[in-house]
Amino acid sequence: MEKINVNQVEPIGMPIYEMKKLFTKQGNFQEVSMSVISLTPGERIPTVGMSCHDEDEYSYIFRGEIETYCNGEYSVEKAGDATLIPSGEEHWCVNNSSEPCMLVCFMVKKAEC
Repeated sequence: MEKINVNQVEPIGMPIYEMKKLFTKQGNFQEVSMSVISLTPGERIPTVGMSCHDEDEYSYIFRGEIETYCNGEYSVEKAGDATLIPSGEEHWCVNNSSEPCMLVCFMVKKAEC
């Protein structure tokens, strides 16, 4: 898993707004989906075991925090953190805090070669 915090990224000056690119990937993509996820305190995804899928998973946490396990490592992601979990990498997350965690998740399925 790759991780970056939005406060560590230099802004790209635009005429009307400020933009921060967190991750950039190039290639052929078959499908892209965007979801907003709310994890209540104590909630775990998946409820048991590990999650693993064919898509790259890009997430941005905008409220709260979650504990994650990915590729043999434990980590805590907090508001302002962005993560990239490559396809095929086993992982899970749990909200061990007393507050809900809100995140935006993009699933990117690569096109078949």
